[in-house]
Amino acid sequence: MINLKLAALASRRARRGATALEYALVLAFVAVAVLGALSTLGGNITSAITSVGNTVGDAVGAENFTPTP
Repeated sequence: MINLKLAALASRRARRGATALEYALVLAFVAVAVLGALSTLGGNITSAITSVGNTVGDAVGAENFTPTP
């Protein structure tokens, strides 16, 4: 009877460990996807922000407007 309780406890711990491992793998895949998207779109985002900054600078009449990164 004691062996059955110990086996059930060990099984529950093993399932918790597997769940933590699964969450860690999902987190790693999400991190890789985010880094890939940022490296791919980084230049486009920078140019869009610069364009908006220049448009705002022209609208308010600022001369030699340079946005700071």
